[in-house]
This record gives sequence, structure tokens and C-alpha cells, in this order.
Amino acid sequence: MKCHYEVLGLNLNASDEEIKKSYRRNALIWHPDKNPDSFEEAHKQFLLVQQAYDVLSDPQERTWYDKHRDEILKGGKGDQYEDKSLNVFQYFNASCYSGYDDDAKGFYSVYSEIFKQISEEDIDFVDHEPNMKLPPHFGSSTSPYDEVVGPFYSYWDSYSTAKTYVWVDHYDIRQAPNRQIRKAMEQENKKLRDKARKNRNEEIRVRLSSLSLELIVLLIFLSEIFNEKNLIYFRR
Repeated sequence: MKCHYEVLGLNLNASDEEIKKSYRRNALIWHPDKNPDSFEEAHKQFLLVQQAYDVLSDPQERTWYDKHRDEILKGGKGDQYEDKSLNVFQYFNASCYSGYDDDAKGFYSVYSEIFKQISEEDIDFVDHEPNMKLPPHFGSSTSPYDEVVGPFYSYWDSYSTAKTYVWVDHYDIRQAPNRQIRKAMEQENKKLRDKARKNRNEEIRVRLSSLSLELIVLLIFLSEIFNEKNLIYFRR
């Protein structure tokens, strides 16, 4: 199923005038009479354009569509959507990396890839903007604190996933016989989504906290080595 905004070539914040202009333009392009050589395809596209305009031109219908857009596009309960989120629990111990360096299997490389993947998973659920900023990267063993390390921990410490989790819905609201039941379905679905979103946020934040402890331990270790080397030097 195509998004109504996509059908008309519009952004999600399109004005009423933009919707009207786009509808007229697309209706003219796809009108079956204008496409005798591809009548069936044109007819199909023309109906999509008409349906999109009927919804987006009505304030009440558009508000409802915007609120449930993700669910509609995912197909609701009946859709076989598979959540392929990265399982962060496998990275909750030191065995997932080898050494505190920048090698392919080193601490910094492994976790750089992990947080990069988490960011990419979220991007699919974000409305892209020309000047949209990507989350701060993990950095390397030589990354400066003010430019890289600080911004990274500041961002991820308050991380909130952009995923909608519509695939955990128990009810398909399109099957509701009336508004009252539909509202009750929406409330129950929202509880499930909120719970799934909360769990994901906690997974990431807990891992971040343990990373902070690992880095502190590393700094203490390096500090001890440095002091020991200095002591040996001065003894000489």
C-alpha cells in the first residue's frame, strides 16, 4: 500500500493549497483518457490519486490518517512484518570485542558499528529533512572528548527510539465495527507499542551505562600503567 502523501508527491506537512495543486496535476497526468495506450495502469493510478485526495483534503480524515499512517502502511495486525532490530544483549559482555584499540574486532570498532546500526534502524522511521542531523558517532581511541565523546554520550544517554512498533499491535483497527470499539482498540495497541518502545530505550541506555563503566575501568588501568612506568623511570 502506498502512502497518500507519496501518491501525490507531497511532504507530510503539505498545505491545503499544495494538496489541491498536486491532485490536479496528478489527476491530469493519470487520467485514463490521457493514456489510451496504458489504460488499465492509468486507471489504477488515477484511483489512487483520487483516494489520496479524498482523505487529505478532508481535515478530519487527514488527522485520523496522519495518526495511524504507520499502522496503515504496515498493514496492521495481518501484516507479516519482521522486526530485525539489533539484539544488543549479545554485546553486554567483554567477549564481543578484543582489546581496547581501533582494530576490526577492537572495542571502538565493534561499538562504533553497533551504534551505527541502531541509528540506521531508526532512520527508516524518521521523516527525512534536507538538514537532518545524524546521531553522534562512537568515535575511536583518539577521539577528542568535546567534539566526539561528550556529544555521543549526551545524545545516547537520553536515547528514544524512532520506531513506531505498530507490528506489536494486537488489534487491527480497520476491522472495528464502530468508532467506540475502534478507540478501545487504539488504546490497547498504544499500550503495547509504548511498552515495546520503553523496553528498547532501556536496552540501549543500560548498555550505554555499562560502556561508561568499562571506559572508566580502562582509564584507571591506563593510569596505573602510566604511573608504574613513571615510577620505574624515576627509580633508574
